[in-house]
Amino acid sequence: MLNLKIGSTEISYSIRKSFRAKYVNISVGVDGVQVVAPVSMDDREIIPLVEKKREWIFSKLESYRHRLVQIGAERKFVSGEQLLFMGKDYPLKVIEDEGRFTSVKLTNGQFFVNINRDIPLEKRREAIRRKLEQWYISQAKEIIHQRLELFTDKIGVEINMVRFKDQKTRWGSCSQKGNLNFNWKLVMAPTYIVDYVVVHELCHFIQMNHSKEFWRQVGRQIPDYQERRKWLKENGIKLMV
Repeated sequence: MLNLKIGSTEISYSIRKSFRAKYVNISVGVDGVQVVAPVSMDDREIIPLVEKKREWIFSKLESYRHRLVQIGAERKFVSGEQLLFMGKDYPLKVIEDEGRFTSVKLTNGQFFVNINRDIPLEKRREAIRRKLEQWYISQAKEIIHQRLELFTDKIGVEINMVRFKDQKTRWGSCSQKGNLNFNWKLVMAPTYIVDYVVVHELCHFIQMNHSKEFWRQVGRQIPDYQERRKWLKENGIKLMV
């Protein structure tokens, strides 16, 4: 990963070489800043071009983050709203009771949230959001660990530590020490998308770059990875509480 500094802000980005690319293309989205360049270009040529675009990159990234905030602000967490889990929409049912604690469960094709009826309306939305976030994180840990167990054996790599974070522009990341980070919101996506991100990060243990060989490794496990990657770019912004 390379870093781009704009004032006190530091933005990470990666460079991918492609035989199909005729010029340097910079994209900003849920998977961060991606730079695709022709294989004939050296990084020493590419990096200055990215530097020249840093104000534009910063503007696009801020615009993207603003859209995320707007989507989150639209949620009222009231009965009838739809919540995503594993690629499917489930209606939310808020039940007021006298219990001390807010609880969440997904059963019979519906999210049920029990909340104390005495909690003021101005605090209710945040209380429900926090509890839903905790529920999603617990599900992410279980589901992603299951997928990791499947693909670590297939790919032949070992994991050191796995963390789950609220990453704004990335679905996953890894380190040379064998540590993995995953965005817990990933469990809102279908299983085949979760698998793509898991395989993507595990293949970085073999190739710590986005070279042709890296994508060949990904393709061995996920032949249609390009379609899944496209799905994330188009739908990733919808995966949030």
